[in-house]
Formats: sequence, C-alpha cells, structure tokens
Amino acid sequence: MPSNIEYSVGGFAPQTIYTPRDAHELAQILAQCNSEKRAVVPWGGGTLQHLGNAPTQFDAAIQTANLNQVIEYAFDDLTATFGAGMTLAEIERVLNEHGQFLPLDVPHPERATIGGVLASGMNGALRLRYGLARDYMLGNRFATVDGQIIKAGAKVVKNVAGYELHKVQVGAFGTLGLLTEATFKVFPRPPAEISAWASFDELRDACAAVGQVWNLPIPPLAIELFDARTARSIEPNASGAWHIAARFGGAKAAMAAARDVFANAANENHARSIETIDDATKFWRAVADMPATLRESFSDALFVRVSVPPKELQNTLRALAENSPPRIFAHAAVASIYASFDNASASPETFIAILRARIHDLHGHLIVEGAPPTLRKQINVWDDVGASFKLMRALKRKFDPNNILNPGRFAGGI
Repeated sequence: MPSNIEYSVGGFAPQTIYTPRDAHELAQILAQCNSEKRAVVPWGGGTLQHLGNAPTQFDAAIQTANLNQVIEYAFDDLTATFGAGMTLAEIERVLNEHGQFLPLDVPHPERATIGGVLASGMNGALRLRYGLARDYMLGNRFATVDGQIIKAGAKVVKNVAGYELHKVQVGAFGTLGLLTEATFKVFPRPPAEISAWASFDELRDACAAVGQVWNLPIPPLAIELFDARTARSIEPNASGAWHIAARFGGAKAAMAAARDVFANAANENHARSIETIDDATKFWRAVADMPATLRESFSDALFVRVSVPPKELQNTLRALAENSPPRIFAHAAVASIYASFDNASASPETFIAILRARIHDLHGHLIVEGAPPTLRKQINVWDDVGASFKLMRALKRKFDPNNILNPGRFAGGI
C-alpha cells in the first residue's frame, strides 16, 4: 500500500487516502469530506501533480485507480467513453484494436490518467492537427461536493445539449468537481506516416520554415522546434543551433510528396541539413515526454511554459534567450513554448516578473511548471488571468462553497 508521503504535494501530505470502488462511492466520500470541511486533492496517476501552487490545505487524497473501465465504445460511430482512472496507455491499446486513437500525446502515458490530463488541461504536439482535448471531448460525468454525479454534454457528435458545462471541468484543476468518466470523438489512425527533421543556423530561418511547413498543401500533424541542447537529447548527432521536426499522416502515396515539400520548405529557408526520421515511434514518444524530461532531468532549474500568438514565435524565443539562454522545446506552429533556465538570476522572483512583462507585451502569458522548492513557495506559478478571474471565482463558489477541492492550487489562489 502506498504511503501518505507518496501522495505529497508542495510539502503537504494527506491524513487519509481514499480509493473508492466506483464513481458512486467516490461521490459519497467527496460529500463526507465536504460535510467535515476536509480539503481534497483528486489523484489519478500523479504525473501532473507538480503543476499549480501548493494547496493551502490537504486532508485527503481521492484516488481514481478503480475508475479504469471502458464504459462504452462504439467504434463504428468513432465515440468512446472511459472511466477517469484509465491510463492513456490503456486507452491506446483499446482503440488500437480498431485502428483508432485519441490524440493526447502527453508524458508518462503508462501512468497518466485521462481524468488527470483533462483536469490539468494538458495537450501535446498533435493538438496542431486535432485541436485541444476539450474540442473532441463530447461529454463527461463529474462528482460534486454534495455527492451528486452530474452528466454534462452528450455521447453523439451532433447533440449540443449541455454543451458548455462539460468543458468547464477541463483545465479547472479539479477545483469544481471530480471527473468520473469522459466521452470522446476518436480518430482513425492515418494509414501511413512520415516524419522529417531539419537543422538551421539562424532562429529566423527556423521560425520562417515553421510557418511555411504549416501552410503546405499537405498539412502536418505536428511541428516541433528545439534549441541545440534539447535537439541533441533526442538526436545525438544533430548539428546546428535550431531544429524543427514535422510529422505527416495520410495516404501512403501522399507521404512521399509530404517529404519532398517539407524538404523544399526547409531548403528555401537555408536549412543546413534535412533528413527523414527513421524510428518515428521512438522519436515522437520522446517528444511527448519532453516536458517531463526537461523538468525531471534539471530539477533545480526554473521551468516555464509560455503561450503567445503564433506570429510572435520568433520574438518570444529571442526574449526568452536574451540574458540566460534556456533549453527550448516548443509546439512551434501554435507557439506553446517550454523553457528550462539553469541560472535564472540571483533574484528569480524578479527574473520571472521581468520575463512575464516581456511576454505580456507579446500578448502571451507564462506559467511556472517547475522550480526548486524554496523558490516555488515564494512565487505565484500562474500568470494573471485578467477579467476572467471574477467568473472563475463565481464558479468556484457555486461548485465548491466550502473550498475543499484543491484549495489554493489554481490561478488566483482558487
């Protein structure tokens, strides 16, 4: 049996760990905790618990391990419903039997649960083609603090009854309820894929190539960008200062053309080398794991995630590298950038404030995903959420009036 320490968050460990047998028992436990005003942290695989602020109170962890069933799978209709405790690896195995998949390529799929991924709002490289998880999640069920299980959304693509309520839970960090199941539109696997890599000496050329590749007649599934150090962790022989990788999927005949048009786009932007990625499965698994790899391999570094409008990709990368060049990894075409700073400055809080101000000037925001424990206690890992905070706070009061769900961990101390 796992110890309470294994469930610690931000230096806090729970007094009690609950592992309910099913969704109804989970709802009952949640209602009991609410009546006793005991603070709850929802717990799936624990792979994303590093995100957010430390809880202001932590009395009980509610583990979703037993909510790991395929509830319904209509493969002919391309819809499937999974318990919140199913891991992404389990879901992949189920869907793969019918040549289908869910485009959630996030770290540690053998442990990451679908409920945790949804609650954290995480997405990977495939968001470029398939969108965010909330876009293809058709509905869900979640337990409320009064012991109810609410059904939101629908199980068919065209039914929009309760359309928005199910999306409220995505990215809410478990502060409004505990997900017990989710229904998705799933996707057929491309019959063939090809992946390619290009290296550049200049950042402007790499960024120009990103835009050109994204606008190719054969649109890519993903476009990723790496600085030299990060690139070599995936491709040890990579040379050049900046690198992009693109993934294409479709008919086999179209893949040869995709390779050629990628090469043309890279060459037009002065690529120093272009090559096809031989072991694409291994490569894209490493890419999906990269946020965790950077955070776990450099645990004393300041690790941030920046989101800006795609047109500001180059300006943002220059701003990040201005004083202390970080390790860089980015979902390039959507300008979601991860940066790991070994030596931020003698005053990390000031460094973060200055960096945030620069990102705000580029109409983006910055979230701290990893930092040494002493620093983490001194900073707000979330950026300013602006005018939406008033609505977020109102929702929190409505769904969780006693403030027992992950208190203090979300943006604005919600």
